This record gives sequence, structure tokens and C-alpha cells, in this order.
Amino acid sequence: MEQFTLPHTDLKVSRLCAGCMRLGGGWDPDTVLTSEDERQAREFIEAALDLGINFFDHANIYAHGRAEEVFGRILKEKPSLRSRMVLQSKVGIRWGGQPAGAPHRFDFSHGHIIEATEAILRRLGVEHLDILLLHRPDVLVEGEEVARAFDTLKRQGKVGYLGVSNQNRFQMEYLQSFLP
Repeated sequence: MEQFTLPHTDLKVSRLCAGCMRLGGGWDPDTVLTSEDERQAREFIEAALDLGINFFDHANIYAHGRAEEVFGRILKEKPSLRSRMVLQSKVGIRWGGQPAGAPHRFDFSHGHIIEATEAILRRLGVEHLDILLLHRPDVLVEGEEVARAFDTLKRQGKVGYLGVSNQNRFQMEYLQSFLP
């Protein structure tokens, strides 16, 4: 698999990125991970790596966090896999009822970005995420909040790079105006 250096980073990634949305047993919030989910995740990860795919994409909402959790179980089982991967995950979408009574919404606040990223790291069982993406546009975003959160995560060594998912040029330019 051909690899290239992701622009504006030092990350060498495969031309294809393995999307992890289908890991973790589905979208029902009450689903419990099974040994079958672990088997499927293990086969998925091994097949991707065997094909030369080293770039894995997650989001904290995929299977209500279980996609990252089952991926993390495989990394715990075989820690040497982590050095062969570039891990990316996304934050910013909140399920309804979190906290109790709250609607389904976007949340790019400093507190939520920090909290969601730390939860991603726990589920994956890693100390560092190569790339953190803001998942979808939040029309109420305050650029200062995003910049402050990213600065905190970067200084703590928890995140390497910040990016966006599903945003237009003007949304990206707005966020960029707050970032180095």
C-alpha cells in the first residue's frame, strides 16, 4: 500500500484509511461487547495492517464508544500494534440525555473536547492520539474554546494534530484564525 506524509504533519499514512465505525456491535446503546465483536475487530485490524493500511479512523460516538473500546482491547492484547498505526478520532457530537435531559447536539466547548478526548484515550488504552478531528460543524462554535482545548491537549502530549470533519472552507478558515 502506498504511503504519503500527511500535509502539514510528520505522519506517514496509507493512501486508504480504515474506518472503524462498524466495530463494537452496532448502534444500540445497551449492546454489550462480545467475544465475537473482539474476533471481528482483531481480524479487521490484522487484515488492514496486512494490506499496508496503517491509518485508522474512529469517533467517540461510533457504537456509543464501543468501537474504540473493542479496538483498545486488541491493542491491550498486542501492544506492539500501536507503533504500526496512525490513530485518529473525532469529538463534538453529543448524544441526547448526556447529561440527563440534554438534547442530541454538537458541542465544541473546551470542557467537552477535553473530556471526550480523555475518554477516547481511555477506551483505546493509549496515551496519545495522532489526530483529533472536530466531528461535523457546530454553528455555535467559539474558536477560542477550540484553540484553548487543543492547546491543553497538545501541551499534555495527548494529541498530535487537530483537524476537522465535514466542514466547509469558511468554517475551517474561522477555526484556523484562532490556531497557530
